[in-house]
Amino acid sequence: MELLRRGAGGARQVALLPGAWNPPTRAHLALAEAARAYVQEVLLALPGVFPHKGIEEVDLDTRLAWLSTLAATRDWVGVATGGSGLFIEMVRGLKASAPAVEQVYIACGSDAAQRFLDWDYGQAPGVEEQLREFTLLVAPRGAPFAVPERLRAFVHPLEMEGWDEYSSTELRERIRRGEGWAHLAPEEIGEELERAYRGTRK
Repeated sequence: MELLRRGAGGARQVALLPGAWNPPTRAHLALAEAARAYVQEVLLALPGVFPHKGIEEVDLDTRLAWLSTLAATRDWVGVATGGSGLFIEMVRGLKASAPAVEQVYIACGSDAAQRFLDWDYGQAPGVEEQLREFTLLVAPRGAPFAVPERLRAFVHPLEMEGWDEYSSTELRERIRRGEGWAHLAPEEIGEELERAYRGTRK
C-alpha cells in the first residue's frame, strides 16, 4: 500500500476507510468523523483493483485527486492507495508501509461488513483469523446487520443516523439528471463532480 498522505502526525491507531470513491459523498466524511471516536487518523483508501466491481467512468487518478483535496482541509485524514481491496490485504499493506502503526480498524458500512463476513476466501485466512489483525467499525446502511456472537468483540457499531441513503450512486444519478445534488456532495469538490458526471451515462 502506498501512503500518499499521513494525517495526525503518524498516529499509532489508524482506521482505513476503503471505497471506490465514485464519487466521495458527505456520508463518507461523516463515517470518517465517526471513526475518530476510536483513532487519531483516518486513511481514505482507494484500492488499485476491486474484488467485486470494475473501474468505471472516472479513472483512479481523478478519484485520488478528490481524496487529496478532502484530506488537505482535515489534518487527521490521510490518503492511501494500492492492493486488491480485500480488507486483510489492505491492513497488511498499511502495516508494511507504516510499521509504527499499532492498531488498525476498518471503517465501513454494514453492506461492506456483511460482504466481508460472507466472502469466499478460499485458501486465504478466514474471517475469524483476519479479525485478529484488525477491528471493524460498522455504520448502518440498508438492511439490518447482525454480528455473529463469536465476532462481537471485533466489531464495533458506529452511531450514524440519517446517512445510509447518501450513496455515490444517488449522487451520480442526480448530477446526470440535473436534479438537486449539492446536499450529497462534499463542498470542496462539488464543481469537479459536476464536471465529471454531467451528461455521462452508465
